[in-house]
Amino acid sequence: MYDNQGKIRKIVCITAGIWLISLLIFVLLCGKLIEKPPLVWISACTGYGIWNLCIFGCGYWAIRRTINRTMNGINACIQHLIDGQKKQFFGMEEESSLGKFQNQIWKLYEIINGAKEREEKMRREMSGLIADLVHQINTPLTNIQMYCGFLERDTFAPGEREKICRIIDSQVEKLGGFGDGFTKAIRLEEDVMQMRPTEQPILEMVLAAIDQIAWKAEQNGQEICLEGAQDICGVYDRRWTEEALFNLLDNAVKYGEKGRKIIVSMEEYPMVVRIDVKNYGVPLTRAEYGKVYQRFYRGNNAALVKEGVGLGLYLTRKILNQENGYVKAEVWRTEVWRAEITEGAAETQGGDTSMKGQGSVFSIFLPKSQ
Repeated sequence: MYDNQGKIRKIVCITAGIWLISLLIFVLLCGKLIEKPPLVWISACTGYGIWNLCIFGCGYWAIRRTINRTMNGINACIQHLIDGQKKQFFGMEEESSLGKFQNQIWKLYEIINGAKEREEKMRREMSGLIADLVHQINTPLTNIQMYCGFLERDTFAPGEREKICRIIDSQVEKLGGFGDGFTKAIRLEEDVMQMRPTEQPILEMVLAAIDQIAWKAEQNGQEICLEGAQDICGVYDRRWTEEALFNLLDNAVKYGEKGRKIIVSMEEYPMVVRIDVKNYGVPLTRAEYGKVYQRFYRGNNAALVKEGVGLGLYLTRKILNQENGYVKAEVWRTEVWRAEITEGAAETQGGDTSMKGQGSVFSIFLPKSQ
């Protein structure tokens, strides 16, 4: 490590000092050479000029050598970073320009290296997503092939052919769901760097998500009710957060009891805003809380009786993480009138008849401000 700025300053000072001393000596000699012949004057002036050239030539050579060392140090610093090594060549003092340069180029290296790591991580995630998708589509493809083989038979009991066709249709629909979920995952990976959360009202986004699922809920006899504060704002990306909320609403419709309400509520806290999606139905078990956000994971009940591919909650969590938010799953416990609970049921619940698990609630938490 060396301070080139200080060295150059020292060289300039030494050169100037020698020149001033030489000038003083030359002036004193001039006083003694007044009565000397012109040839002596010419020789003295020539000698003084040559001496000055030597002084400034040596100063120039010393400064150039120092600058070359500086450039070589910069080149070595950059080359070490290219080779993946961080080596200190200059002092890190605040007043040192080279120290500042070294600090800035280290920061640039860390930014570039971090971007490479993020890109590699995204590539690994994409490879894993493709591998999972290929694994998941093998089952419906095998089923389709098997049932198509059944259709080649000539003997069928009444209704069997229609049953096989319905099974094949459900498997084709499942393949379509895989493709749709995979497309959304690809779009999210591509747009993740362009995601721009801004502070904006919550209500409009919530209503847009409800509009997308309203027809499906109506077919199941379900009513979507909106509750809570409606004039709150949060920091989010409108396009992707609407997609995340739609996924929660879609799950609530698919796994909720038919003919029952689905409640969407909004609440404001000092640091975050909360959006709850509640539905009546079989609640999640505590063991499933952390698993439901995995790619292609489906709960035991859902996997047996409901359509779906298990990508909705995975995408929801990924979207909210990019917005500095998060999603949380809980059992929805509602108050139960004591008059509606028999004595035997009260004993089964250990005497606690005030709360009862009625379904599931998924909560979205978004930052309240930038």
